[in-house]
Amino acid sequence: MSPSQSQHADSTSPRWTRVLLVVGFLGLAGGVLTARADPATGYEVSVYAATPPAFWVGIIGAATIGTVVALFDRDLGRITGVSLTGLSTVSFLALPLFRGYYFFGSGDALTHLGWAKQMLGPEFGFFDLIYPGGHSLGVFLSQTMGVPVRWGMMYAMLTMSVLTLLFVPLAVWVVVRDSRAVIIAAFTAMLMLPINNISTHSHFHTYTLTTLYFPFVLYLLFKHLTRDAEDVSLPSWTAATSLVLPIALAANVFYHPQVAVNVLIFMGTVLAVGVAWRRRVRVTQPAAADGGQRHRLILGQVIFLTVLLGVWATQYQQTFTLLNNVYLSAQAFLTTGTGAGQVAAERGGSAQAIGVSLVELFVKLFAVNALYIALAAGLVAALVFGMIQNRSDSDMAVTYIGFSALTLGPFFAVQFIGDVSGYFFRHLGFAMVLVGIVGAIALYHLSDTLQDTIRGRRKAIVAVLTVAVLCLSLAAYFPSPYIYNPSPQSPEQQFVGYDTTFEHRAEGAAVAGIRSGPGRFSDALNDDFDPRLMWTLSGEQFNSAENVTQFRQYSYSEQPFYYLVVSEKDKDRELDAFRSLRYQEADFERITDGGESANLTDPHERWVRRLLRQSARELTGTA
Repeated sequence: MSPSQSQHADSTSPRWTRVLLVVGFLGLAGGVLTARADPATGYEVSVYAATPPAFWVGIIGAATIGTVVALFDRDLGRITGVSLTGLSTVSFLALPLFRGYYFFGSGDALTHLGWAKQMLGPEFGFFDLIYPGGHSLGVFLSQTMGVPVRWGMMYAMLTMSVLTLLFVPLAVWVVVRDSRAVIIAAFTAMLMLPINNISTHSHFHTYTLTTLYFPFVLYLLFKHLTRDAEDVSLPSWTAATSLVLPIALAANVFYHPQVAVNVLIFMGTVLAVGVAWRRRVRVTQPAAADGGQRHRLILGQVIFLTVLLGVWATQYQQTFTLLNNVYLSAQAFLTTGTGAGQVAAERGGSAQAIGVSLVELFVKLFAVNALYIALAAGLVAALVFGMIQNRSDSDMAVTYIGFSALTLGPFFAVQFIGDVSGYFFRHLGFAMVLVGIVGAIALYHLSDTLQDTIRGRRKAIVAVLTVAVLCLSLAAYFPSPYIYNPSPQSPEQQFVGYDTTFEHRAEGAAVAGIRSGPGRFSDALNDDFDPRLMWTLSGEQFNSAENVTQFRQYSYSEQPFYYLVVSEKDKDRELDAFRSLRYQEADFERITDGGESANLTDPHERWVRRLLRQSARELTGTA
């Protein structure tokens, strides 16, 4: 056999892997078509349980095949295997679109939807929001694709998720020129580590969207630092990617300034480490001074981001409100010693109230994150103690990220205290991008060390473990009863029901909702509704229908009654996701059916009950 024939034979995939890949792609296509053929007709408390089993068989089978081929095959076959697993992950992330959800999002997402819809008119524009980037992207996609704005915003989140899947492995490729490292990084990106469903979410959420955009910035930053993609027509201190980086940083500011602050702290740390490294080399190794300048500095980019962020953010009151809240929370903690981790404590208390252990909750939400944090910490420690050498670019990248833990860590920790502790879990999502990069490099070093021992059946075991970790991580991606949260899906019935309620309510009557008031739907529908007449029944005192019907909040209402809006989503949320923590089935039966125990001698009770039944029927489509 000639050398060329031998080389061709080595690069050709075995027949069994090609057959498996065909089966995998067909299974994936069949699963997606099955999901599209069974659209949602109402609210689904769990997208996992409501999606046809054939979809799960198709994508899990395809992901398993792709992983096996990536481990056993080589060259083109390996790339195809990773691509198959990646497409399976994208299909999973696009599930709300495949299922034909009217809108996937609640809470803040509904307000964002209203703002995005207003951007199509002349009275509300780009500069009216502190973070207009995500809304502009959603509007652009909706107009380009010819779909409603609500779908455009869903596509915006999917776009950023795909960006993460692409640029996490590409960022690793810049500093580790080995295909095995890229494959490991690709599987790491598929875990979607930044999503924790406490303060980062799978539905439209501007902070989460910007966090998923960050790997693109990181890729350009690494390209600039490592002098990759040199251009002889440009000075040595810059390159084509260096000129693109400021544009990406500007987009980061417009997507969410809070994330841009994190990026600024990270880049400032990288700059400081680069300067210190150059000085150290010049002092200790004068003959190797040129080697100390192997990595470019980012002084210009840091100055640009600082100026742009300062000019942009200081125009908006939200910036000063946030700073004030952080300051007051820190001050309250220092003076009273209370308030640390308020969100974590509340979630933990609610979990224990329904019989869920904190260990179980932690495993479901953070087990994979904790694994990567341990891997990243181990790699940083190995570098500190000189156990890993002769990998200059990857060593420097890990060093940059390792030192950023010393600057970002205290900044994040300050926000774990007091009333702003929810922000900590936002920043944890951002940190998991960096942790994922370092964790992937750590796994590469482990695979490099163990490659001679991982052969044959052991590769199959690694493939099974990889798919298991992928399933464990993505099982908590969408909110569902699995993590004791309801799906944020907002079905068309809710939009129609709220619109009808707003239009036909009695003059001066207030409208209330269980846990969350009608304010979010008022925003989404761009309804001009007096906010003083929108009540939220979210406290523990509203743990029964009796307390709900007697509630009066303000004196602004001119009527002796108010409307209580109840939907099937409320019922499924309380009974299935929250396991009847506050409301029982009897409470909803009393609201929707009238019940024989009502105090019909009370005119307020009589008015409330009649209107509750009407409102419930409108929202559930039974009118």
